[in-house]
Amino acid sequence: MPISGRFMPAIILIVLGLGLLMYKTLTQEVRHEQDLAAREGTLTNYSFKKTPEGEPDYGIWLKEFSERFELLSGQEATFDTTAFKAALKPGDRVRVEYSTREDMLETGGTRKLYGLSAPAKNLTFFSGKDIVAQVNSGGITYAIYGLLAAGIALYIWQLVRLKRQREEYED
Repeated sequence: MPISGRFMPAIILIVLGLGLLMYKTLTQEVRHEQDLAAREGTLTNYSFKKTPEGEPDYGIWLKEFSERFELLSGQEATFDTTAFKAALKPGDRVRVEYSTREDMLETGGTRKLYGLSAPAKNLTFFSGKDIVAQVNSGGITYAIYGLLAAGIALYIWQLVRLKRQREEYED
């Protein structure tokens, strides 16, 4: 495989794609639905407030867990707090889905909430399966595939061009 100035743009695209792939692999907490744990607990409290900066800070507490469960930043905009308050009261049983890979020491006693439902009332506010699919299909994923595909295609095109130039030179 020849490496020269003509192949450098293709190599740069491939290296960028692989770099993004490594970044995503190393920083992503939940890759599959199997990375989630589903547990039931008794709702003790909830908070749907905003931070001093104006950002939503939504969380719930369960009797069986010492940590706070907080919604992911993208979920807060679509989460219906009014429906939650109307349907559930402290003391009700809820089912939460959270990451088994999350380090509680790093997060300061909070867990990200990937799924929330009330099985006794047949309510599902959001499911872990949908959230994992949403998290895994972001712009960075498309950038990875795009950079790798463009780099490989450009490399192959340069190889074909090089071969044609050599054939013309030999004739």
